[in-house]
Amino acid sequence: MTATTTREEQREEQREEPPLAPFQRVASSDIDVLHATVEPFAVGHDLQARDPGLRLDGLVNALGVGSVNLVWVRYGGGGVIVDTPPTEGAFALCAPIAPMGVEYRASRSRDTAGGSLVVSHDEPMRLTPDPRQGCLVIATSTGRLADHLGGFLGREYDPPLRFHSVDAPAIAPASIVERTWRHVCGVLDDTASEGLHPLAARSLEESLLTAILLGLPHTAMPELVERPRRVPHQLAPFIREWVEAHHHRPVGASDIAAAAGIGIRQLQVICRDQWGVTPTQLLRGVRLDHARAALRTAAPGGRTVSDVATAAGYLHMSRFAAHYRQRFGETPSETLKHSAALP
Repeated sequence: MTATTTREEQREEQREEPPLAPFQRVASSDIDVLHATVEPFAVGHDLQARDPGLRLDGLVNALGVGSVNLVWVRYGGGGVIVDTPPTEGAFALCAPIAPMGVEYRASRSRDTAGGSLVVSHDEPMRLTPDPRQGCLVIATSTGRLADHLGGFLGREYDPPLRFHSVDAPAIAPASIVERTWRHVCGVLDDTASEGLHPLAARSLEESLLTAILLGLPHTAMPELVERPRRVPHQLAPFIREWVEAHHHRPVGASDIAAAAGIGIRQLQVICRDQWGVTPTQLLRGVRLDHARAALRTAAPGGRTVSDVATAAGYLHMSRFAAHYRQRFGETPSETLKHSAALP
């Protein structure tokens, strides 16, 4: 027995470094310290020692990547019991390195998680992670996931996004989630010394969000699997004319699509193929063109830059000035000044 224990301890010492090792937050035997370190990166939870007589040997590695938090925790010793209330609008994915006991407190069902596990939105849970191998938690908000989904759909996803207790299969194999978080952790570990460029951080964040939406079942899967129907590009002249005729009104991409009798994703395809822009960029460009025309023909003492910006649908002058300069190479005030100087 002693020899066996010694070999197990040797294997334990020789195991690879845990995920996010360069981002160690704390090493502690105090359960309260471990809890206080983990919770800001995860979701609300309570801890209790499985065997109070055994000293914990806890380790927490954690950091945030954009809107996504990553926290790896190993409690050591006799381990702990983790009680989680319903997450509601939060999202937390547990990726145990070794099998983890799971109990759903309301239904009293029990299971063993060997892979990715979503903490329930509406039911208390009890988790018993492996004391030695630990568990990685990926946490964000369902609102951020819905925003990411909306970026693909070309529209806001309004219903509450839920992952727990969805019976339908996911769109992609569940392994995409583990492959992605392992890749992200690897990149973070490799670049820890020099830091991560903001563009790379955004890419890693979006990779995690995409993997979650594709590799886990959720309530928005019908929208993700729905393919946009092919539409004739003869609609392009109508779309352009409609935007020209309605640019002064508070319309958006959904209004353009509705007028053309197509979905937003179909509208996106036409705008990209015909003009190399998104529907929003098309509308913005037309509004800016009309704003420039108004400034160039303004009579002395007549319309101000603020008046023109408001007519173009802008609430913030700084945003109007930035978009205007990007398109025309000068500020709205400079255009107005040049117009005033003309005979």
